[in-house]
Amino acid sequence: MPTLTAILTLLALTVPPPKPDPSAALFPKPVHLQHIHRLVLDPGHGGENLGALGAAGVREKALTLEIAKHVAAFIRQHSDAEVVLTRDTDVAIDLRQRPRNANALAGDALISIHANAHETGEATGMEVFFLAADSSAEAVRQLIEREEGIAPDQPTAALPWSVSAIVAEMGHASALNRSQDWAIALADALQKVRPRARFRGVRQAPFGVLKEARMPAVVLEVGYITQLAEARLLLEERTHTQFAAAILLAMQALDRQVTQETASRKPPR
Repeated sequence: MPTLTAILTLLALTVPPPKPDPSAALFPKPVHLQHIHRLVLDPGHGGENLGALGAAGVREKALTLEIAKHVAAFIRQHSDAEVVLTRDTDVAIDLRQRPRNANALAGDALISIHANAHETGEATGMEVFFLAADSSAEAVRQLIEREEGIAPDQPTAALPWSVSAIVAEMGHASALNRSQDWAIALADALQKVRPRARFRGVRQAPFGVLKEARMPAVVLEVGYITQLAEARLLLEERTHTQFAAAILLAMQALDRQVTQETASRKPPR
């Protein structure tokens, strides 16, 4: 009768080793960033705020935290940037407190990570959102209500604000445009790293987590956990690595843009 050691040896010979993820190959040496020194990741939901229930049985709050931790580890390994999380455990954080925490952490860019849901379970695809003063699109309205747990007729949903007021609080007049640049950079990177995944577009929406951020800030909807095939993919570590690689590529793109704009503002010698 073969021993356990012999059985394990036979399995090792017959099972091919896992293929290396090509995402890491995008960064053969550590990335040096001149301006985007600290990334703030905001895993959506947490605590009693469960988020959407996925087709594979996972809760949105658990998935967003797992992705954020993996992204943080990848970027720390492949760059000189710092990465901080607004939460690293299963705790609830008030919606408006999240961007305030990001401001207190002196972040240079913010990504709030969420997973989408659809009542029929058929929708798929990633989306990137940046700040908008208002949006009449019904799909966006439903998304805000689902993610933030605030119905349009509730008092906190109607807090008065304007783009001009938010820009003033951000500390520099170009912050809103920079968020659009950040969204476009992330969108381009996602499509490069995950070419087979559906990308639904870059959109504007009045997410509360973006309204007080004093840095380029976006919401990343990683996909629909209510669609079984996509939910399974979103649980895979390989997929998390792809998101991490895309985010680091986007950080590089934003850093280059800030570097170019800074150089163009310098007076000639």
